[in-house]
Amino acid sequence: MKKVIIASLFAMVAFVFTGCRDCNCQPSEPCQFHQKTIELEVSQAKWEFDNGANMFYCHFDVPEITNNVFLYGTKCIYREYNYGKPNVYDVALPETTYLVEDVDDGQGGTTPYYYQQHIDYAIGVGTVEIFCIYSDFIYDGFTPDAMHFILQLTY
Repeated sequence: MKKVIIASLFAMVAFVFTGCRDCNCQPSEPCQFHQKTIELEVSQAKWEFDNGANMFYCHFDVPEITNNVFLYGTKCIYREYNYGKPNVYDVALPETTYLVEDVDDGQGGTTPYYYQQHIDYAIGVGTVEIFCIYSDFIYDGFTPDAMHFILQLTY
């Protein structure tokens, strides 16, 4: 545990010293960091399926992720539940949700079927892709629901 804490402290110190590389800070002035929040909305129709990777994905062009933001900034994505409602909450990605669905057992009853939904992302200069993968890989006639994400940039 001590190693994790020490490594985290070193990472934070390194971020502070490298975060202002391209700002015009004078030695006597503190650097000013910027923060940008970008909403990423994925409608059910916007999900695309990648047959090779066997997963759904959604691509976003995000010009705010410049080369400097990509190299020296911090980038985080959160999935937002209950968007626009008083009980809204965020979950940081990657997120794995354990789900169950009752499936017809062929004898007039149902059997619980357990699977996982895994949501992750990739960020590049000017681009974000969000991935949605189901552990059973049964996608016939299925598309993930609409989802709302928040991209948080600090640079």
